[in-house]
Amino acid sequence: MASPLDSTMGVWLVSLFLGTILYGMGLIQTYLYFHWYTKDHWGVKAVVICLLICETLQITFFFCATYWLLIDHFGDFNALVVITWHESVQLLAGYLSVFIVQMYFAYCIYALLHNMRANPKYKIMPIFITALALLQIGAGIAQTAVSTELGSFTLLYQTKGIATLQAASALVCDVSITGCFCYTLNSKKSTIKSTNSLLNMLMINAVNRGMLTAFTAALHIILFLSFPNSFWFSLALVPSGKLYMNSMLATLNTREHIRQSTQENSVGRISISLGNLSSNPSSGPTNPQTPADTTMDISSLNGHNSHNQGKKYPFTANMV
Repeated sequence: MASPLDSTMGVWLVSLFLGTILYGMGLIQTYLYFHWYTKDHWGVKAVVICLLICETLQITFFFCATYWLLIDHFGDFNALVVITWHESVQLLAGYLSVFIVQMYFAYCIYALLHNMRANPKYKIMPIFITALALLQIGAGIAQTAVSTELGSFTLLYQTKGIATLQAASALVCDVSITGCFCYTLNSKKSTIKSTNSLLNMLMINAVNRGMLTAFTAALHIILFLSFPNSFWFSLALVPSGKLYMNSMLATLNTREHIRQSTQENSVGRISISLGNLSSNPSSGPTNPQTPADTTMDISSLNGHNSHNQGKKYPFTANMV
């Protein structure tokens, strides 16, 4: 016979398990980032550190909440429905992680469009993404405040409007980020086969990054609305911040691999630049003897050289 706690504390523990695994993966990626890219711009390092702090707070307070429920109040079934301050802190930390990553990619898109000298009308895209990111964090803060005020998981379904707004804005934001990257990269395709292969690789990476987090946001909405008075939604909510963390770090840590793939395919210094990570970027993980400067001119995608390169943004990462 199934336990009556399967849909609540059982799912809670599974969520903790998944979150812990993804947090461990994030720690490894963080270590590799600081080990491989020691000369990255301080702004990018600060973003990574803030992201690490948020996710550390999230998993720590989620564990504290679990300990409070199952150990400190063992046998007290009334305590199982109490929303403590631990839950509020871990919830807010997760929303902040999502916001940090979305704002980072919004800035990357802005720098990419600027370096491409894109039509000014397309610069509305990073503004739109920023607005969605602000809506997401605003709804997240509101949900945290309302949930804390309610004080009981039995009343949590009353926040369905705010919860849906938060997850929906995150979903649309992730899809918009992915769409912007793919549209911009696809617009730079030329008759050069090797260049198109590079662009296809970058678009695949963008889709893989964005669709996973978008799927998580969609799953959060479905589970929250379909299974009230249960914790099934936590299977998507708790790991979501870790997925954002890993997606951003994977983007940063694969730059050298993509750059070397570009060299092996004799593309030379052709790339889609999102700006320099630093004025003197490190060479990356695998080949310290390769040229350190991995920033390349967007105009070379069209098969010619430009003597007037666009402004470089030190706060953003190169695609290659």
